[in-house]
Amino acid sequence: MALIQNSKFRIQNSYVAAPLVAVALVGLVATMLYVREQAEKVLCTNIRVAIVDSSFNRFVKKEDIPAIFRRSGLSYFGKKVGEISTMEMEKALAKRSLIRRAEVYTTADGTLHVNVEQRRPIVRVYAQNGQNFYIDNEGFIIQPYSSYTSNVPIASGHIKSPFGGGFTGSMLAFFEEKKKSDTLLCQLYNFASYISKSSFWQAQVEQIYLTAQGKVELVPRVGAQIIRMGTFENFEYKLHKLEVMYEKGMAHSGWNAYEVVDLSFGRQVVCKRRKT
Repeated sequence: MALIQNSKFRIQNSYVAAPLVAVALVGLVATMLYVREQAEKVLCTNIRVAIVDSSFNRFVKKEDIPAIFRRSGLSYFGKKVGEISTMEMEKALAKRSLIRRAEVYTTADGTLHVNVEQRRPIVRVYAQNGQNFYIDNEGFIIQPYSSYTSNVPIASGHIKSPFGGGFTGSMLAFFEEKKKSDTLLCQLYNFASYISKSSFWQAQVEQIYLTAQGKVELVPRVGAQIIRMGTFENFEYKLHKLEVMYEKGMAHSGWNAYEVVDLSFGRQVVCKRRKT
């Protein structure tokens, strides 16, 4: 019987506690709304810009952000923070192909915060028609608007660009729409993506040259030899052969002993010695 009475007591207590919790929640919500209303009356007196990946690339500078807002007709200094259109600011920044993502928000102290993530290029392409552009790690075409040059391999030679002048956007989506998936640029992207994920190959490959016959030649950062790959087919295996040669062969003969290193012959690495 005592157990039943205790249960009733607990049930009665819960009936009493429920209104108290509801009152507390209403009070909390009202307080939050009041604080928000007061905060939105605060004037914007400061802007704080953070380029989250500036150690890798410097395409976008902190001083570029206010300039982009001015050109887009988006003011903020002296305005109530509640009247600042942070969404429109994010849209204005997103139009810059060098910016991958942007987050804009205000705080109660009157500061406009802008966090910017840049795109990460993996190769710069110089096409035959005079176009030049970067391809980033997501297959996005970036136009080189700024004077800063990213330290990535340069691809040149017999490369045809199917894009219009000033094109920005997903290269992969562009080719998917045209039902093309194995173009030379897609092969180049896959190769450059592989290079970008290896600190060893990033330190080795400086230029990628495409011949009129569709063959691939590499110019290393160290040494004066030309590395012939044949086509991009099985490039992982070909690079593995070259890495083994660097570790074993070049250690004894030196970087400049060979004029040409050819990786296109199956399991072999064919080298042509430099004339003395």
